[in-house]
Parts: sequence; structure tokens; C-alpha cells
Amino acid sequence: MNISKKEHKPNTMQVKLSEIFINKTDTVRYTKTALLELDIKTEFEMRLAKHLGLKYMERENSMDNLCYAQAPGMRSGYRQIFTKSDLKMYLDKVLEPGIHDLESGTVVFSKSMDP
Repeated sequence: MNISKKEHKPNTMQVKLSEIFINKTDTVRYTKTALLELDIKTEFEMRLAKHLGLKYMERENSMDNLCYAQAPGMRSGYRQIFTKSDLKMYLDKVLEPGIHDLESGTVVFSKSMDP
């Protein structure tokens, strides 16, 4: 999913795939499925949290989550936190099927996790 600089909108953050995913091999081209199986860089999670104005929660406690504001189905405007699975779901929605290059592929994040 390549987006040129001129399409970059205010209040968005354009990020290279190589800034998001941890690549432990020499491979730079991945299918969407293989890409989503890679680990996500902690530095990126913190950067995205700051951009979104949300707290990042490493562990998901859905079984004992009494706070409705942290419920996975909560509209993004009311959420206070996001998790790795929120990020993976977002990436799954915005990445198109096919082959993605870690060095040239990009993803644009708006101020919400809604694609």
C-alpha cells in the first residue's frame, strides 16, 4: 500500500512497513498474511500511541476487563487504550492482499484506529 507524499493528509502519520514490523530474516517481500504474523516493534507501538493520544496496553485482559471504555467493540472516539490486536486488526483492514515490500510499502494512520 504505497501512498505518495502529496496524498499525505494533515493529522495523519505515514509509516514504512519496516518501521512497524520486526524482520529477523533477509526477506523484504511478504504476503499480507505473512506480514501480519511478524512481531511489531515496541518503538512503533509507543509512537502510534502518542499519535493517537491513547495509552498502549501490552497485555489484553478481556476476561476481567470491567472498564467499558476499554472494550474491543468501543468506538474509537471513546477509547482510552489500544492493544496489539487492535493494531493487527487495523493493519489487516488497510493492507491490500498481495505482496508487500518492507522497505517501500507504507501505511497511513489517521487520528483514530478506524480505517
